[in-house]
Amino acid sequence: MILEGIVMSPFLFDADLGVTGLGLRARSSATVADVSDAYAAQLIGEYRDAVAAGRLDVMQLIRDHAAAIDPLLLDELDGFDYPAAA
Repeated sequence: MILEGIVMSPFLFDADLGVTGLGLRARSSATVADVSDAYAAQLIGEYRDAVAAGRLDVMQLIRDHAAAIDPLLLDELDGFDYPAAA
């Protein structure tokens, strides 16, 4: 999420919960696909917020990061605000 122009990752916060019983159960049941999907959704949400705020610099940082982790994610960012086809 973007707070005052800073991109924050919920995964940093979740790392603190990993030592609890609940955190250990969540980490043991999460698949790589689940985490990848959640991270892609987070990036798209952050990109949406950056677009809404007119933050071209943050948009470019997110696009650069997306290209490094999954080039197909750039297609998602390019088309996330287009109206859906009927």
